[in-house]
Amino acid sequence: MFCETRLQRITDLAQQYVDDKIISGWNIQIGGKENIYYQSTVGHREVETQSPMQLDTVVRIASMTKAIASVGAMMLYERGEFLLTSPIKRFLPQFSNMQVIAGQRDEDGQSTLRAATSDITIQQLLSHTSGFGYFHTHRKLGEYYKESGVHDWGYSDGTTLAEWADRLSTCPLAFDPGKRFLYGVNTDVLGRLIEVISGQSFDAFVKSEILDPLGMADTAFYPTAEMAARLAPVYSPDIDESIYDNLDYINAKATYDPGAGCGLRRLPEKAITTFVNLDFDAVERPHEINGTFFSGGAGLHSTLLDYSKFLQMLTRGGELNGTRLISPETIRVMRTNQIGDLPIDIGGVGHDRFGLGFGIVADAGRQPYLCQEGNYFWGGAYNTQYFLDPVNEFYVVMMNQLYPNFHCELNKRVKGMVYQAIV
Repeated sequence: MFCETRLQRITDLAQQYVDDKIISGWNIQIGGKENIYYQSTVGHREVETQSPMQLDTVVRIASMTKAIASVGAMMLYERGEFLLTSPIKRFLPQFSNMQVIAGQRDEDGQSTLRAATSDITIQQLLSHTSGFGYFHTHRKLGEYYKESGVHDWGYSDGTTLAEWADRLSTCPLAFDPGKRFLYGVNTDVLGRLIEVISGQSFDAFVKSEILDPLGMADTAFYPTAEMAARLAPVYSPDIDESIYDNLDYINAKATYDPGAGCGLRRLPEKAITTFVNLDFDAVERPHEINGTFFSGGAGLHSTLLDYSKFLQMLTRGGELNGTRLISPETIRVMRTNQIGDLPIDIGGVGHDRFGLGFGIVADAGRQPYLCQEGNYFWGGAYNTQYFLDPVNEFYVVMMNQLYPNFHCELNKRVKGMVYQAIV
């Protein structure tokens, strides 16, 4: 299916990114229903010790957690626990009577609020059309979130998912449910929903229902001591931190350019908290804190080999090694556009659509790289990405630890290079 000589171009390009000190290290796996077509590692897990990047290097997969949480929710859907149109207030009553930012300000300059015209549904959580956002995708909402102690992800202070959900319920929505797409904390709410419906903590549900059946022993919300020995640090361009003084996430996506030859350094706190609202300790040393917050949106740590098992299960229609997690028909629905013509401007080039937990390539001709229409995909904040091709029946997953990474085009370039290697 793939030409080995042409696949080697992928490794050569990644090595160039390492040599130019844009990234510290990187790995990739391309696999299908039965076969592994390609594996490659380049560079270092840890630059300071020159320890190599390996297939079992542990990384923060951040928003690649969303796919696992979304599959978990749909497993409960298959058991008849809810309809996609079920309002979340049925299970989480604190989300009754939600308010919406009205767009005007009162005499004190504060945003005015009004009652939402409809209730939030589970389908809207899965498709990011509920009105919830992130600090970095909606700064006005972000002000409310900060005041209420609602992080985008990551706590080290003992906060639980239940407490977090209670805090979020006091904040307004950006718009009436179903009216727009806004990438946000929806999947964390979904994690709390799973807790209430299943009667288990979210981490226990994920482990017993997904990770253990798939043999994903190297995936966890908080790395074990053994995993910690293989955990890659997050690196950042080695630049003057004053560059972050006048940046926010939206303009950084278009303007962030650290310049060639700046090199790398360990992630400084300012380089990430400029853009997102989180607890830096939860990013820097997740293996050293007594973690009680299990983020369905961004909390898991995993390896290339482990996450590939999850992707192979999806490629095989919901089954792996004789264990079925989910039906082929449910996966088909999850990778079907759920947002109509609503635009999304994160995760792609603005022409993509969104299903139930996945971005979807709606128009391959408008992408900046070769791809297949109908591919479903997502990535993580620290430069991890995956996509699945349901037509050619293969998946690709890439791991790296770099933030900010607005300037790093490696993963996008590789997506196209996979297709130039098909024979």
